[in-house]
Amino acid sequence: MNEHTLTIDADTIDDIGDPAPVPNVPAWKLAFLIVALTGMIVAAFFVGWLPKTHRQQTLVETVQRQKEMLPIVEIVLPKPALETVEVTFPGEIEALEETVIYARTSGYLKRWHVDIGDTVQQGQLLAEIDTPEVDQQLQQALANVEQLKARREVAETKLGLTRYTLTRLDELLQSQAASRQEYDESQAEFAVAEHQVKVADADIAAGMAELQRIKELQSFAKVYAPFAGTITERSIDLGQLVTAGSGQAQSLFRLVSTDRVRGVVHVPQIYAFNIEPGEQAQLLVREMADRTFVGQVARTARSLDLQTRTMRIEIEFDNSDGQLLPGAYVQVRLPLRRPNPPMLIPASALIFNASGSQIATVNAENLVELRAVDVDADYGNVLGIATGIESTDRIVVNPGERLVDGMSVTIAEPDAAG
Repeated sequence: MNEHTLTIDADTIDDIGDPAPVPNVPAWKLAFLIVALTGMIVAAFFVGWLPKTHRQQTLVETVQRQKEMLPIVEIVLPKPALETVEVTFPGEIEALEETVIYARTSGYLKRWHVDIGDTVQQGQLLAEIDTPEVDQQLQQALANVEQLKARREVAETKLGLTRYTLTRLDELLQSQAASRQEYDESQAEFAVAEHQVKVADADIAAGMAELQRIKELQSFAKVYAPFAGTITERSIDLGQLVTAGSGQAQSLFRLVSTDRVRGVVHVPQIYAFNIEPGEQAQLLVREMADRTFVGQVARTARSLDLQTRTMRIEIEFDNSDGQLLPGAYVQVRLPLRRPNPPMLIPASALIFNASGSQIATVNAENLVELRAVDVDADYGNVLGIATGIESTDRIVVNPGERLVDGMSVTIAEPDAAG
């Protein structure tokens, strides 16, 4: 590798020349520059600081004014509720008369004459039952009665014989042709014969009663409608065994009377005291929205159910056209009269805290007064107040938690409660 050496001689250095002299800034220029920079910094400080200070001062003054300003509240005047209101309750339709028909005698179903949906009249034949066992019992009862009658004839004949014997012995006793013992024995036999006739009469009466019972059982082989109505259920077929009774026995039909029906409603305690029999009611059926059925309150339970605190109300409706179906869900509208209707206020006016239910009122000096009230009913955005306020009281609409008893307020705009 070749090595190169840079060599500068003295003549070359002389050709470059001397270094440039250091600039000489006048002192007045330097002072002006410092003053200008200082002014700019001070101006920037005041431009940012003064508006901020002004805003803070304005905020402090606003807060102070708000502290010194009286709260502004909106008030309403309570309005008494109507003395008569219409309240709608859910209910259901029940038949005025309904029964499950059972057989009164045992046997086999021989024939049925009606089916589900058939309209029947009172006393109409519904079914016939074949009763071979009852028929046999009837023949036996007839034979037993004949046997008892024959026994009575025997007892009657024996009674006549003992009577004749007693009469003969009485004549012989007077002529001393018979002993006293024979006469006494004959008299005893006569008394026994009399009692045997009475026993025979009693046996015949018992036999006749049994015969009549069996005849009644046999008459139950034909089942008749106890009242006019509609067959809603047939639960037996031809040839099926029928057992008398209503415990575990198979029912035959279910019969309901639909000419008049009743709407059953369970009314809450708050309304129960104001419903009396004879009042008019309306029945609404969702499937027949264009029609309203009118009826009357027929009866009330006059007591509240301990579980639901409701009272059963029954309203009867005419159903001669058969439009109302028993078991249907309906709505019943009742007009209710209240002797002491509550005062209505907005629901937002209620204060509920540890002291109970309260409202804030404003007196003539614009001072807040907190009052304890009793809520009668809740209608959603309106409350019914039973006690605690008058119609002239000014009620604060939205008191919140900021109002305390005795606080001075400013009324925004009085209004009447809707």
